[in-house]
Amino acid sequence: MHATLVGHGLNEVFVQGIADMKRAKDEGLDAGVARTPGAASPTGFEQWCARILKPAVLS
Repeated sequence: MHATLVGHGLNEVFVQGIADMKRAKDEGLDAGVARTPGAASPTGFEQWCARILKPAVLS
């Protein structure tokens, strides 16, 4: 992948960043936590938007 991207003209440092991100994803970076009653909040999306997002956007 690295050689191909550099061969298409992408900057070497940029390509290394892509390779590092791919490796991190392959190692489970964003695998997350399974949604279970013990790991999830009962807060709905609309409640979260009103309580957390709206005040953050307005500040």
